[in-house]
Amino acid sequence: MSRCLFAAVQHERGPRKPKLQKEGTVGGSLGRSGGIGSGGQEASALPPLHHHPFAPPAPPPTTHPHSPPTPPPIFLHHHQPPPLGLLQVLMSAEKCQEYAPFAGYITSQTGLSSAGIICTPAIAHYHRPTWEVLQETTARLLFMAVRWVRCLAPFQTLSKRDQLLLLQESWKELFLLHLAQWSIPWDLSPVLGGPKARERLSQDDPAVPLELNTIQEILARFRQLSPDGSECGCMKAVILFTPETPGLVDVQPVEMLQDQAQCILGDYVRGRYPRQPTRFGRLLLMLPSLRAVRQVTVERLFFRETIGDIPIQRLLGDMYSMEKAYN
Repeated sequence: MSRCLFAAVQHERGPRKPKLQKEGTVGGSLGRSGGIGSGGQEASALPPLHHHPFAPPAPPPTTHPHSPPTPPPIFLHHHQPPPLGLLQVLMSAEKCQEYAPFAGYITSQTGLSSAGIICTPAIAHYHRPTWEVLQETTARLLFMAVRWVRCLAPFQTLSKRDQLLLLQESWKELFLLHLAQWSIPWDLSPVLGGPKARERLSQDDPAVPLELNTIQEILARFRQLSPDGSECGCMKAVILFTPETPGLVDVQPVEMLQDQAQCILGDYVRGRYPRQPTRFGRLLLMLPSLRAVRQVTVERLFFRETIGDIPIQRLLGDMYSMEKAYN
């Protein structure tokens, strides 16, 4: 993992040759294979995640010449369980992180797997992370976030350009969600509120203390709710599939996937936690807080010692390409 991150940083620092590429070939093999990136068929090319076959029409009722007219049919609307197609895809992406080359380190150190299994409080007490452990772990968590995106089959049907745009727009929120998922057993407030954290952030920016407090509140709420793997996967999908992303071409399928992820999260929470009627709303309310933290604050706080001052957005292309070797 360290070699991969080092290679990505070196590639970014190295000289670059100008590349001329036509807009029509941005999608690469994804666009030619008939996926969402192929022009003119954005919505229809998306593989159906939930298939609802239409029932055949009922034959017309037979009537007698002197019989009274048949009353209009009464349709009873029954609540049907939510389709699990997208939920299964999200859970597969959660599980694929277990096979990442660095996931074993995180699991062995914390007891947390991609399925949301956490260690006991007694074990967490003896493995309470220090600032140094946190800095070593953040790069691995970022790679886990990129790998999670890479494992999403619906995401791969988008054009390569749209994939990179969505990843660059959402990497900060995805990283913070992975950080919150990893740190459930502990209270990181002493680490994030300590002098080593403060000296890495600008003291002249009035927004920095508010953002640092927001990060700690997110981690605290995550510890309180302890979302399971299905909930985490749905929350990440709502963040990733953002149709308002600037420059996005295939807006309609991205919007559809975000709507599906949010609906499935609501149906899952209501079915899995019927005695927690406010749980769904509390999970969704964490997402605006994630967006409120600026990317530069996350970079300075968690990645300055690893990559220096290079923006994460400029490294994501190389990191995303490196993940192909593990798929």
